[in-house]
Amino acid sequence: MNPLSPEEKRIVTVLYYAHKPLSTKAIAERSEMAWQTAKKYLERLYGKKLLRRGKYGKSIYWWLRV
Repeated sequence: MNPLSPEEKRIVTVLYYAHKPLSTKAIAERSEMAWQTAKKYLERLYGKKLLRRGKYGKSIYWWLRV
């Protein structure tokens, strides 16, 4: 498996310390990156089977796969 990029590591860290699912917007804010950038890396992490996701209303929530 490919090593994680610095951006992916930031997102994983944010989710680890949140202890709950977070929306794409919340992850972008907490990891200090643009929403579009966060979404791109969240999709990559999901593709690497490191995250789970679920939809609530119009928002997509993400959490670490354990």
